[in-house]
Amino acid sequence: MNRLTVALMTALCSSTLFAAEKPYVGIDYQMGTYTQNNTDVNPEAFRLRAGTEINSYLGVEAQAGFGTASDTLSITGGTVDIKVDSFYSIFIRPQLNISNAIDVFALLGGTYIDVSSTSSIASNNNSGFTHTASYGAGIDFNIKNGVRIGADFVQYMDDYNAVSLGIRIPVH
Repeated sequence: MNRLTVALMTALCSSTLFAAEKPYVGIDYQMGTYTQNNTDVNPEAFRLRAGTEINSYLGVEAQAGFGTASDTLSITGGTVDIKVDSFYSIFIRPQLNISNAIDVFALLGGTYIDVSSTSSIASNNNSGFTHTASYGAGIDFNIKNGVRIGADFVQYMDDYNAVSLGIRIPVH
């Protein structure tokens, strides 16, 4: 994964490639689902995105997110608060233009994610980054002048996925 990250970052910084690409930034609200002991909790997060469309069929995207709200899991004798503290992802983004206004895309890459749990009955609170492969799919709608709204589903790790809604703005 480290070689892929270096290659993607080098490509993003290339002045030759920058002349042909379409860079963008975005912000999204996420509703996640974290599964622990066959029970789901729904922590919330904000996600920042930056990426570029290298051509009409391929892009790359980096994401950074931070948790805004935890959710509580009830267990025998107490509760556990689950929160996505932060995550960092990099994706290759194959995409297909359905019409002038609609694009569908896939996300294939990796994530460093920190999910914390705080128990009301035990002193062993867990936190720490995990590295994992990630994948997802989504749809974007062109509103005007390259400004897009969209939604996607991303499986960030085995126990955590999120649905995101947000806006994407071109960087000229």
